[in-house]
Amino acid sequence: MTWLGWESLGGTLTSGPGVSSWTSGRLDTFVRGTNSALWHKWYQNGWAGWESLGGVLTSAPTVASWASGRLDVFARGTDSALWHKWFQNGWSGRESLGGVLTSAPAAVTRRPTWSRTR
Repeated sequence: MTWLGWESLGGTLTSGPGVSSWTSGRLDTFVRGTNSALWHKWYQNGWAGWESLGGVLTSAPTVASWASGRLDVFARGTDSALWHKWFQNGWSGRESLGGVLTSAPAAVTRRPTWSRTR
């Protein structure tokens, strides 16, 4: 296996990316854009364009996937609370999980069931 050169995915980011995979051959990446909104781009047989998922983030987003077709995204909001948005057959609205964060959140999941078949 040989590493290839860097590939620009475009956009102007104001945070590091959060990346997860819900199945083999798929990557979903999330960033905070220049408008402080949550932005999403995914790879599945090629890169899709950036899509805005709205909101106003004050930290980098983080993401985890615990099942095929499921993504959970977390970030700190303007009220310093932990905010959550998820994908499962479509995007949810945003929900506050409360608290007072002084840094970006982190998310992790155990090995999803779809990976056990490999």
